[in-house]
Amino acid sequence: MQRELWASVSEGQRRAVLINAFLGALLGSMNVSSVVIALPAILRGIGLSINSSIGFMIMSWIMFAYPLVMAITVALIGRLSDMYGRGRVFTIGDIVFTLSSLLLGLTPGYGTIAGIQMVAYRFIQGLGGAMMFGNSAALITDVYPPERRGVAQGIVGISFSAGSVFGLVVGGLLATINWRWVFLFNAPIGIISIIWAYRSVYRLPAGFTKAKIDWIGASLLTISLVLLLMGLMLSMMPYGGSSLGWGNPMVWVLLGVGGVLFASLFIIEARITEPMLRVKLFRIKQFTYGVVSSLFLFLAQGANVFVLSLLLQAIYLPLHGIPYADTPLWAGIYLIPSSIANAIFAPVGGKLLNKFGARVVSTIGAVLLGISFELLTLLPITNFSYVWFAVILFIMGIGSGLFQSPNLVSILSAVPPTERSAASGLRSAMQNIGLLMSFAIFLTLILAGASTTLTQSIYNALISAGVQPSYAAKLTSIPPVYALFAAFLGYDPIETMITQAGISLPPSVFSNIDKLTFFPSAIAQAMSVGFYYAYHTAAVLAIVAAVFSYLRGREVFHHQAVETVHAKTRGEVKITEQANASDPIRSNGFSSNNNDIKADPILRKTYAAYLLMNTELGETVLSNITDRELVYAIAVTSGLPNWFINFVNSINDCQFNSLTIESLVKYVSIPDWLNEVVNNWLKVKLTNNGK
Repeated sequence: MQRELWASVSEGQRRAVLINAFLGALLGSMNVSSVVIALPAILRGIGLSINSSIGFMIMSWIMFAYPLVMAITVALIGRLSDMYGRGRVFTIGDIVFTLSSLLLGLTPGYGTIAGIQMVAYRFIQGLGGAMMFGNSAALITDVYPPERRGVAQGIVGISFSAGSVFGLVVGGLLATINWRWVFLFNAPIGIISIIWAYRSVYRLPAGFTKAKIDWIGASLLTISLVLLLMGLMLSMMPYGGSSLGWGNPMVWVLLGVGGVLFASLFIIEARITEPMLRVKLFRIKQFTYGVVSSLFLFLAQGANVFVLSLLLQAIYLPLHGIPYADTPLWAGIYLIPSSIANAIFAPVGGKLLNKFGARVVSTIGAVLLGISFELLTLLPITNFSYVWFAVILFIMGIGSGLFQSPNLVSILSAVPPTERSAASGLRSAMQNIGLLMSFAIFLTLILAGASTTLTQSIYNALISAGVQPSYAAKLTSIPPVYALFAAFLGYDPIETMITQAGISLPPSVFSNIDKLTFFPSAIAQAMSVGFYYAYHTAAVLAIVAAVFSYLRGREVFHHQAVETVHAKTRGEVKITEQANASDPIRSNGFSSNNNDIKADPILRKTYAAYLLMNTELGETVLSNITDRELVYAIAVTSGLPNWFINFVNSINDCQFNSLTIESLVKYVSIPDWLNEVVNNWLKVKLTNNGK
């Protein structure tokens, strides 16, 4: 009989798992923040121009490929991890991630060819990341007892925050030397992580089950997300005389088909015997509200580092005299307060979890994030005080730190141990979907806001610089998406258009346009509208996350009877006291009788057996359930008529046997928790009869 893994591992093994999860989170967070901050240097280094559709698409896929693959594969990998072992899959993912980082750093070629190769390597890197990050939280939950999980997850949260800090600074610094080192820097840490993982995590017990791979679910998820992402990308491209592409029929076809396929995914997964996405877990209220809350929070903050980096590198820093070559480093330094606060408050959130519960701590964290986003809208994007900017970022980091660890522990503790990788994978999939959609939503809002005044802003700037009105009119046809990313990448598209159009300007006028500050100041007013749209929306999404976090109610930790195990209390009274909770899978509970677990001593005893099933008391408690008590529980929970329940109460135990119970459960519908009890009770009886 499978016991909780944490009950049998040593303290040394726990430390080894924690170190691996720490290194994995460090690698992953460094990879995200360093690539975002160094993206201008990377694209300049491979000579990729975004003044064309293919250039813009390649740049978008370099950003989106990693989280897209994470979103597509992490749930499937969670299922594979349940089958073959979380430690093994984690270690293989470590290897894949490190090798792909080397490939990215050594990418040959130039221009479009190099860009396409980098997109392919980012897909591979996303696969490795999914194999690591889809298991790290589940491994922590496996090897640490419930009362220590919050702190352990908080330590991993420190790693994630530290990685964000290092990624911002190291990525910005390395970008000023050579963009290749942004990826090659991962290799030494990756090699250390691989060696450590193989010596410790890889040797943890293998999976709980053997199952089939859900290729239908994987295909639907892949196709739907790719279509949705492509539709959102096309919406940012100019079409038919419009600065944005919402008039393009293909945009609506892609979004419509992608949306229908994504919705159908959950319907189909609910009917598949062994699904990739364990939709039945959404019957658990605590799990559902935690995952939905996490989804909305990632929608709110997933693209935050990128958007703030865009604001700093495209507008604020050049306007304050920072050369484009140095903007990645300074942008990284400017964004440090958020990561520091996150690193400080992630373990604090874990400790507060034990005292107040995830409902309180995570909700406060989400509210603080919403407040910080709204405060950002009060800052003028061209000339704000860094002190106030740093304070807002610090509040943002506090909110993120308080939310993540308690919410994660609440989600994973709500499900059985055999479902933790699947639950972790489902949570990670929803988070990565939120991350992808966050990028698309924020960029769309920024560009939509900018498009209303961009042409007039550039025209006014050109006239102020001394350009003739007829020439200025020719030079104001720049689509918002090109204008924004041109400034982000550190060049002035107006100069390119002047050359291409063969326009000759007096030296004094051209010198006005050739200044570092000209183009950022020309687009700043228009872009400020878009940034305000984006952060008002982010604030609303964060508050929605807070609402869902609060609605999860009081947490019920799966296998709450651990305190009884620790105390070595084997009395039935103590055991049944741990079962005074309703069926966690609420929609699969009782069908017609109004009995509940608290009111019925036999149901309470049976549910206690379910809670204790994977502990050292499990077999003892199951053995103490009589034939009649089990049949009674089946009858009550399946909604059989009262005359049958009265009949069960009036006869002797010996008139029921295992064959009778097996036959009965084939023809009635009982809750999942009771089905587990029945199956394990039959195994115990078979074992005892064979002795």
